[in-house]
Amino acid sequence: MDVSRLNIDDLFQNSIIWDAHCGIDPQVPLDVSSLERIRKAGFTYVSTNVGYDVLPWQQAFPVIGAYRRWLGENSDKYIPVSNVGDVLSAKRDGKLAVSMDIEGVSALNGTTDLVEVYHRLGVRQISFVYNKDNEGGGGCHGHNTGLTPFGRDVIREMNRVGMLVDGSHCSAKMSIDMAEASSKPIVITHANSRVLHDHPRNIWDEQAIACASTGGVIGVTGIRIYLAKAGDNKSSDLDLLVRHIDYLCQLVGPQHVGIGTDFAEITDALASRFEKAKDYWPPEHYPSGSDLGFIDIEEFPKLTAALSARGYSNEVVSGILGANFMRVAAMNWE
Repeated sequence: MDVSRLNIDDLFQNSIIWDAHCGIDPQVPLDVSSLERIRKAGFTYVSTNVGYDVLPWQQAFPVIGAYRRWLGENSDKYIPVSNVGDVLSAKRDGKLAVSMDIEGVSALNGTTDLVEVYHRLGVRQISFVYNKDNEGGGGCHGHNTGLTPFGRDVIREMNRVGMLVDGSHCSAKMSIDMAEASSKPIVITHANSRVLHDHPRNIWDEQAIACASTGGVIGVTGIRIYLAKAGDNKSSDLDLLVRHIDYLCQLVGPQHVGIGTDFAEITDALASRFEKAKDYWPPEHYPSGSDLGFIDIEEFPKLTAALSARGYSNEVVSGILGANFMRVAAMNWE
């Protein structure tokens, strides 16, 4: 489709809208209310996490099973994703394409054999750590260590089976090592510029450049604690999002920038986990606990006009909204 001829309202409706990661709590029974809000907001694709280092690794399997069953039972609105063709089908049929991801190689229980198992079950991306160091390498709240030999083995296996390698939640050295080790483009699905806001979960310019140098994409995330300091009342949520998008576009080129909302509705279980797992969420960096300040998913369609007002062409805006991530997914999945 020639998006250059579309007006702003039609541009969002006709573009692939890709959410590289949402942060729904991986628990059974599933709480799919956030997925439904993402679908109604007009998104084409979302990756939802089914496990992360904070939880026992075995728990990923019942969550995956629950998602597979639920998606099958709700095929009138949702499509489980195996490849980019499923995303295009979802766009054509007005459905939301859903794939699964894992945050932390602890879910592999020390063996690369599980990479292919997860892939066969529908997991299409793995981020290597969740804030703390693990056997794959260094986390953003750990030591600035790089990729371990096990981590390198995992990347080789992910490249082989066709999974996106995700550098979110990593230390600076770790994500740069990942870019160098992967034979395919990597992604950083949900992080903002640390130059604009110095939070350890954000990324330095060198990390963004390393990701882009592989042909990869950085997903700007809509969580206020990663967008600006608390009490910054001078800018709207939308202005803060566009500020980070614009910065990364100027740094690495707009073809390497996308959206990873990390959107979720905070459950009682997740709020309780924040209180108990301070090593994953150090209080000095999360002073309000689980209240991270999730920007409502319904705000994201407004990005189209906001980016256009900054002088970005329709083609560039459509790329940021989803085509950039879809390009990289195709290079990994197919």
